[in-house]
Amino acid sequence: MKLNLRFLYLLPLLAILLTDRALGEFVFGTDEVRPAELLFVYALAGGSVLLGLLYYRRLEPLVRWWLLAVLACIGALCLESYGGWGVWAKYPHVFSKFSVLLPLFGLYAYYRRYPAPSYRQLVAVLFPALLLSLVVFHRDALSLGSFLETERGFGVNSAYLLLLVALLCLNWYLTRGEMLSGLSFLLALALIVFLQHRTVWICSALAIALNLGLLALRVPQAHNMGRRLTVLGTLALVVGLGSGLAVILDNPDVVNKFAANLDDLMHPTTQGTGSFRMHQYEAYIPLVDERPLAGWRLEGFEVPIQLYDEAGDQLWPDFTGHHFHSFYLDRLFYFGWLGLALVIVVPVVALLKALLRLTPISPELAALLAFSSTFFLFGFSYDWPSYIYGLLGLVLAAISYQTAPARTAPPAPVSQPEPALSLPSPA
Repeated sequence: MKLNLRFLYLLPLLAILLTDRALGEFVFGTDEVRPAELLFVYALAGGSVLLGLLYYRRLEPLVRWWLLAVLACIGALCLESYGGWGVWAKYPHVFSKFSVLLPLFGLYAYYRRYPAPSYRQLVAVLFPALLLSLVVFHRDALSLGSFLETERGFGVNSAYLLLLVALLCLNWYLTRGEMLSGLSFLLALALIVFLQHRTVWICSALAIALNLGLLALRVPQAHNMGRRLTVLGTLALVVGLGSGLAVILDNPDVVNKFAANLDDLMHPTTQGTGSFRMHQYEAYIPLVDERPLAGWRLEGFEVPIQLYDEAGDQLWPDFTGHHFHSFYLDRLFYFGWLGLALVIVVPVVALLKALLRLTPISPELAALLAFSSTFFLFGFSYDWPSYIYGLLGLVLAAISYQTAPARTAPPAPVSQPEPALSLPSPA
């Protein structure tokens, strides 16, 4: 008999995904402060360094230099901490801006050494887990009243993971005609809309458009895409009418709520949370301009909070971090343009090379490319969650086979057969 061990390749990725709040609630509980989760994050960082060093020779040259640069920056920050405060790691919050990168290298090294995980197994674990978390821990959010009051239940990072599920399911439906995958896509998309994270709405629109373009141009299995899209649209209409969704959408309160959300999207700098982000940019850009190259680093943690409410009080206490609602502003404030470049230059170059090549790709890689391309848009509104770095490691490992010369490239992980362990038959 044969024992399929493909699920083992999924475990490192699932470990990174546990840093998401909705998934981590099953393991670390629902408290705001979860000490076990902090220890888990430290363990992930340490394990990622070990993986990067263990499989160092399998890293591409550019990624090797990138890893060494990150480790050198952490070392330099330790020296700065000891020289200025007499301890090796004065403010862990600032150090985390570098350490959060380490899982990227860990997963990149792991998936350069071993086959990529089964994306079907990933969706089979991730989607039910997200649904179960919503039902078990946030059931109060699953009501029309919660929708109208914008009580989302899920944070934006958890809702963003639904986009990855939606893209993979859409591609399986469009390339293989699997109706269950089509229904799963519709459910994931409906949840994204229901949860009302407008940044995720925009990222979803961009990702789906880019994904369809990749399917049309570079995925040979998508030759029936137009017909299947028509069937999917008809199915969505039938399910909507049959489930009573059309009656809910015809509710004037629901219509007004969608109108208000769309109006906020049309005026991102003056309405909704977009106006708060604009105020934060205006408050911190003078500090960024004061130290544009390498930022404030550890001293930045001691800079007073720059945002105030209408009564003139600080929005947060000093020495709690600056609570940036933008990945870019966060990195520019703490580490300047050099720190921002350290994080984004290599992924941007790799993604552009993968998107601009005309070689055929798998449906799964098309979904990953479309999803990861939205990270840089997501970063305008929120800091990147920890799992994004792990997913970037997986994506960079996958696309490294697309850009390598044909005579030296190993077989692409996404197309490798299911590995199996052969056991002797009983006598």
